[in-house]
Amino acid sequence: MLKFGISASLLLSLLLVALPVAAQFSSEESPVSVILTPNYPRPYQTVLVSPRSSLIDLTSSTVVISANGVVVQRGSGTQGASVTMGGPGEETKVVVSVTAPNGKVSTVTVPIRPADAALVVEPDTTVHPFYKGLPLSAPEGLVRLVAIPDLRSSPTKPIDPKTLVYTWKLGDRTLLDASGIGRSVLVATAPPRYRDADVTLLITSQDSSVVAEAKTTISPRDPIVRIYPFDPLLGADYDHALTASYTLTSTEATLRAVPYFFASPPAIEWSVGGTLQGAQRDLTVRSSGNGKGNASLEVRTKLQGTTQLASSRLTLRFGEGKSPLSIFGF
Repeated sequence: MLKFGISASLLLSLLLVALPVAAQFSSEESPVSVILTPNYPRPYQTVLVSPRSSLIDLTSSTVVISANGVVVQRGSGTQGASVTMGGPGEETKVVVSVTAPNGKVSTVTVPIRPADAALVVEPDTTVHPFYKGLPLSAPEGLVRLVAIPDLRSSPTKPIDPKTLVYTWKLGDRTLLDASGIGRSVLVATAPPRYRDADVTLLITSQDSSVVAEAKTTISPRDPIVRIYPFDPLLGADYDHALTASYTLTSTEATLRAVPYFFASPPAIEWSVGGTLQGAQRDLTVRSSGNGKGNASLEVRTKLQGTTQLASSRLTLRFGEGKSPLSIFGF
């Protein structure tokens, strides 16, 4: 398991980011090179093709840029031309031809086969059993990152993900132990509180002819705890978290505490009117007598040995026709 250390700069919202980067392509026979931005194009993405040369004065030369035989720009200098990629695995052949003042023609050909990849971030944190959302990362909690590549040798021939080469990076550091053929899953420990970790995955075919890139940032979040009504027959009503106040419609009610986004199940502590009542996930409260009244209720959760803690408070209200409030929990 990989641990993102304190000095690491680390994206779960699970949030995918495609940052513009540039790659340079050249030929040993040609003094002309080509810079592509972004480096690893996705299907249907627009790519900026820019000619470069340290041996030819491009400002006094004629520069022609073509894509699949169609001229997209003719002029001089290093100004780039925009080329739109085709579908997954569909090759676009970019040719840059430079005619120098002395009449000598130099060309460089860059075949581009767009590919795509996604990263699914799966934090291993506490939620209730019917939680439909994506859990958030906990400080120093486990996180599982799963790559979903779409690399093709042609539009109709996907490359088997098990044969691809996966190179994982944390910031600028390559994670050699986690990288390799078929290594599409990374299990790691999230960074400490208030720190992020940038993760980059480069996926290539074994002949390096097809390349895709995915990026994400793991950002730990503070945990929370919520209180839900609990019915002995129907179970917890996870659709309605209790906030601010709760009115008892009978002489007793059971409440359930659910801690969210802790690295592991935390300790739970209930108090009613400032008096400790229990350390279990469910608390039963009862009223006796006549009249109406209020009582403050609080649940506190803390993961031992860490700074992860959360609390939730509400006011319990008892109906009319009852005597002064008497309440206890167990």
